[in-house]
Amino acid sequence: MENSIENIWKEGNHGNVKNIDFYNRESKLWFQNILKYLKKDNLGLIPIGLLMAGLLIFYKEYLGAGLAFGFLLFLFLLNQNTIAKLKNIKPSDDVKQYMKTNQFFIRNQKKNYIIFTGLVIPLFMLVELWVIFHDAEFYLKVFTKISLNSKIILALFMYLAIGGISLFSYLASTQIVYGKLLKKLDKIVADLEER
Repeated sequence: MENSIENIWKEGNHGNVKNIDFYNRESKLWFQNILKYLKKDNLGLIPIGLLMAGLLIFYKEYLGAGLAFGFLLFLFLLNQNTIAKLKNIKPSDDVKQYMKTNQFFIRNQKKNYIIFTGLVIPLFMLVELWVIFHDAEFYLKVFTKISLNSKIILALFMYLAIGGISLFSYLASTQIVYGKLLKKLDKIVADLEER
């Protein structure tokens, strides 16, 4: 049992493995795990969207509810598209090429999501906050009295703050949920490049 595939993987002696079946098994296991986590993540958007929309409807913020639900539906469909594209990367006899293709795709997706999280989500949040609070008593008392320049500076500050928080949240949650799987992918690719 000392030289079983599982023990070799745990001990990190991947270079001693001569059989490509080891990497085939590891790549299939990795792929199944990454898909499982992606699907769970995406399904988690549905209750969040319903909860947000329900809460806003309760407070009679119908436009805000529609915007929030619509944005989360867009995120759900965007993630579904990512999952479909990942599934379209077909396994081949060349395990190294297959895993490198996965690695390249995931790195590109991560860059795209960083841009989306840092730039688009804060913009949506600003619009959503304005839709919900533009006729609130606090807004009418305080913000209608400040100058246009002050409003622009405040909006820019809020945009940057929301962008920073959402970007940090995305990177931290990605590391927590997918960190081990992404390290494993890099390790498989590195091992196969040494062969």
